[in-house]
Amino acid sequence: MSNYNFQYYIKDGEEHFVFDREEKSFPFPENLLRILYLDMWKLEPMFKEMDKSLLDFMREKEWQYAQDIISRLNELAQEHVYFEFLCFDWQWRLEETMRKEFKGMHELLPRKQLRHIPSDIDTMQKQIMKLFETVLDINKKKQPMGEKLELYFESAKLHSLSVFDFQSLQTCFERVGSGDYAEVLHPTSIKDFIDFSLRECIKREISMRICKSCGRYFAVTGRINSEYCSVTRDKKGRTCKEIGAIKLWNSTKGTDEIFKIYRREYKKRFAWIKAGRIAPSDFLRLERPGVTEKNRV
Repeated sequence: MSNYNFQYYIKDGEEHFVFDREEKSFPFPENLLRILYLDMWKLEPMFKEMDKSLLDFMREKEWQYAQDIISRLNELAQEHVYFEFLCFDWQWRLEETMRKEFKGMHELLPRKQLRHIPSDIDTMQKQIMKLFETVLDINKKKQPMGEKLELYFESAKLHSLSVFDFQSLQTCFERVGSGDYAEVLHPTSIKDFIDFSLRECIKREISMRICKSCGRYFAVTGRINSEYCSVTRDKKGRTCKEIGAIKLWNSTKGTDEIFKIYRREYKKRFAWIKAGRIAPSDFLRLERPGVTEKNRV
């Protein structure tokens, strides 16, 4: 039994992660969508390095190898909040192994679980995608949620690995925050977060739509006709919603001949300022550089 307390719950449209006297909140289901598109194979080398350090720790029984693992777990935690749980869980496992002088270390330190996380999440990403496409996609055929779920689970008879395997979860209805109550998950694995979040998406019938800008799913929680997500996508810090608005504005003005003439003149005058041909205060003057009262035609 671990001596740390990691809680996850959803309330008033936000998901809350509570651990080590710290709490992090995000709009729901932001982290489910983030894990869906996280490049796990880019992170796989880090898991291989941790696996090597873990094997050395079990063989040599030296804390320095555990420190290597904890360091990489802390680095991994910056990639996604789900990995913060992994960091807490494995730090406790490593410390408990030392405290017990390596007795029962194979139960405390499940190497395969840690090593296979990239491939396990990759599999779940495919399963989540299929669930979105079959059940939650707002643009798919209008059917009752129950019928769409039945079709989704029926496909497991042919392709069992393509359907998410919901499991029993450790949850409790308890007091949270400033005195409110909510169903709280006490996770035992990263899959528990995904499982709990997917259930909530289905229960709340949260619609998903593919963003016209980035091509990724986003939750339609505001206007039902929203076509762009609110995730920051470019180096300027602009979201897909902002990028989409700019593209729409440009495409609309692209057929406006008067606006085209205005833009050409604007750019020309801005170039004159950069070249030192006119002062910024003269930007709106009608005359071209060098035109005077004497030679104006």
